[in-house]
Amino acid sequence: MGEEPAANVYGPYPPSVPVPFINKNGDIPPKEAMDSAKSYADLGKFPDYRDVNTPDEWVPRDGRLIRLTGRHPLNVEPPMCELSKTRFITPSSLHFVRNHGACPRLSWEEHTIVVGGDVATPLELSMDELVAMRPHREIPVTLVCAGNRRKEQNMMRQTIGFNWGPCAVSTNVYKGCLLRNLLLAAGVDETKTRGMYVEFIGSEDLPNKVGSGPFPEEPWGKLVKYGTSVPLARAMNPVYDIMLAWEANGERLMPDHGFPVRAIMPGYIGARMVKWLKYINVIDHETRNHYHYHDNRIFPPHITADEALAGNWWYKPEYVFNELNINSAIAFPLHDEQLPFADNIYKTYTVSGYAYTGGGRMVTRVEVSTDGGVHWHLATLDRKEQPTEYGMYWCWVWWDYDLKVADLVGCKEICCRAWDASNNCQPERPTWNLMGMGNNHVFRLNVHVDKSGGGQHVFRFEHPTQPGQLTGGWMTKPAEKPKSAGFGNIRDLQGETEPPAPAPAAPTGKKDSGRKTFTLAEVQQHNTEQDAWVVINNKVYDCTKFLDIHPGGIDSIVINAGEDATEDFVAIHSLKATKMLDRYYVGDLDQSSVAQETAENDKTVDEKGNHLALNPRKKTPFRLQKKIALSRDAFLLDFALPTPDHVLGLPTGKHVFLSTTIDGGMVLRRYTPISSNHDVGCVKFVIKAYYPVEHFPNGGKMSQYLAKLNIGDWMDFRGPVGEFHYLSNGNFLLAGEKFHATRFNMIAGGTGITPCMQVAAEIIRHPSDETRISLIFACSEEGDLLMRSTLDEWAASFPGKFHVHYILSECWPQDWKYSTGYVDKKLFSQQLYPADEGCYNLMCGPPMMLDRGVTPNLLALGHKKESIFSF
Repeated sequence: MGEEPAANVYGPYPPSVPVPFINKNGDIPPKEAMDSAKSYADLGKFPDYRDVNTPDEWVPRDGRLIRLTGRHPLNVEPPMCELSKTRFITPSSLHFVRNHGACPRLSWEEHTIVVGGDVATPLELSMDELVAMRPHREIPVTLVCAGNRRKEQNMMRQTIGFNWGPCAVSTNVYKGCLLRNLLLAAGVDETKTRGMYVEFIGSEDLPNKVGSGPFPEEPWGKLVKYGTSVPLARAMNPVYDIMLAWEANGERLMPDHGFPVRAIMPGYIGARMVKWLKYINVIDHETRNHYHYHDNRIFPPHITADEALAGNWWYKPEYVFNELNINSAIAFPLHDEQLPFADNIYKTYTVSGYAYTGGGRMVTRVEVSTDGGVHWHLATLDRKEQPTEYGMYWCWVWWDYDLKVADLVGCKEICCRAWDASNNCQPERPTWNLMGMGNNHVFRLNVHVDKSGGGQHVFRFEHPTQPGQLTGGWMTKPAEKPKSAGFGNIRDLQGETEPPAPAPAAPTGKKDSGRKTFTLAEVQQHNTEQDAWVVINNKVYDCTKFLDIHPGGIDSIVINAGEDATEDFVAIHSLKATKMLDRYYVGDLDQSSVAQETAENDKTVDEKGNHLALNPRKKTPFRLQKKIALSRDAFLLDFALPTPDHVLGLPTGKHVFLSTTIDGGMVLRRYTPISSNHDVGCVKFVIKAYYPVEHFPNGGKMSQYLAKLNIGDWMDFRGPVGEFHYLSNGNFLLAGEKFHATRFNMIAGGTGITPCMQVAAEIIRHPSDETRISLIFACSEEGDLLMRSTLDEWAASFPGKFHVHYILSECWPQDWKYSTGYVDKKLFSQQLYPADEGCYNLMCGPPMMLDRGVTPNLLALGHKKESIFSF
């Protein structure tokens, strides 16, 4: 652009003032402070609450940014809904950030740039002297983290990187001077570039992750600088626009983006664009910097972390990732966006997204498919960038495609792919690599047909993943993952997709069994560099002796000292790191101390004023207060709610999730209590423990865990979940749509009796509810008939309202008066209500029983598929 202000072409720029969240509720600074702020510096009194007591507390940051590595260091991307608002130019405050440590607090007046190495005239320039160099260069450049879309790779097999979503990409207009001109001023001969490199070194001190390194002449110390290098020939070529930038979007750089000066290398991955730039050296070899080698490599898919070290793969130059590859993603529809059928079926919906490539190549087209790639349709490119005088393109394009809503009928997915001027195209299938970098296979968005809460039929759209620790996305489901990503069958390695969190502490609310237990208040006292404890998954660790050797540096531990660091730890640490925790273990967290805090700080109340114990947004721990053995393998578990006045808050017919970590992996199971919201202060479950047998060699993980719980132990609960909700007088909701029944057939197998009993109890409890029930309860033997005495009592007390029949498949007493064998059409015709408009069928039990025995026979008897529901 020469000396012409780029704002004349690309402005006005979007506002750069961040919107800090000053507490976890998302509150922002006072209106008068926000209205008067002209830059981030005007909000210095309002740090984001997550930065309080960290080295970065002085930097106001936008609370909308999604944090990927906990509180510190800052690694964030904007939500797709925010990134797409301004499209071509990204607000500087919402630009993605990749930091390896604390943000250096540098001064414009004091900072200098040092140019050395094989130059005729070494230089050391102040910022004012650098800015005085002419001509200036001001162009828009798209920056992309090499790990963009990495979470998709982590869902196939865990990489050694954290979970970037699809928004590790942003565009600013950068102003500075060409590196070429600075090197010419230092006397570099542009005709002698063969075998020469330019090395860039930043200001910050970072932890050494791997030891002294392979270069005896330049050993790596305890602390290292961030650095990289590029060929001198590229740096001296004005076509490639490598520059030293001090402005973005017409303002001085923000601290997280490299203030006061950074390198900009259009078309390259963001890792080459060193922030807080201090040293520029011309050398006759590739840099020997620690971070240049142990980052930003794309290895073959079979190379694991151990193989990379053993085979010196980190030092093989052919696997360096420099120039960006072709990539695209869908922005709209957003994840979980809903589009009602009836209101839109004759309309079009604008599918939109971005596409980028490297090397200065132009993105030539983006294509969209709704039939799995059988047909591809051209999208419209919203091209804002003007090519440079050398014909180079350094920016993304945004694109739009007007999709007929009627074409979504029967559509399973919407796909997009991009092409560039070299006819590079995104690959159809993913290829995994150890660092999860360069992920650019065809972007796929799944389409579902659902019913909204208001009962409308809607199309619901599902992205592959959500960034960081956010949940959701079709690739998070084992059945939805690709079959292969270059290293074999993914399903053979499902245990590697997520590094397990540390095994949880044995649930306990007191000091017993020889294990030390600490309250949260006690842990919070160990919060200094000289005495640093953290809680990870309810276990307490004394990390004080580990501080000096922590690869991530001291700060990232100290800022979490005295607190629960589970989220921060799980976000970025590998299985190897998880195993290392054991040597620093000192005891367990007294979970009752957390529960008390939860009860006081996170109260939920229903319309009747009852305090509800369940929280659909997060787990809540409940303490086991009573346990009764009903048989050799069946137990009644009675958990205390946070206070004697709480009710569970579970609508009739819905379930709760119980979760814990077993054998190093998170285990989550649905259970239905036999109690209801009429039971105050407690929730009760009947569970059957499935112990190992020949055809089930490991038994049931969760059921065996529950069977071993002792009085005083704690369990995590979350809910409500489920599609069925019984209201009253035969009225019920199914996926939000209202129905009315005069009769329910219920078929239960084993522990599947509990949801059926929950609904039956609600009907029997109300004399005015005239809904009738016929229940078939199937088990292997008589001792497995859980809660039989209650069922028999109901049948005797309410003969016109409730009927029960039992069937045993393996053994039965001689005087057994009920059925034997397996459920079939004849049994159903004798014991269940016949099919008609007011009859609905509820079932819960083993999948084989429901799929082969129940559903086919109900259909054979004339029951409509719409009248059959499985809990």
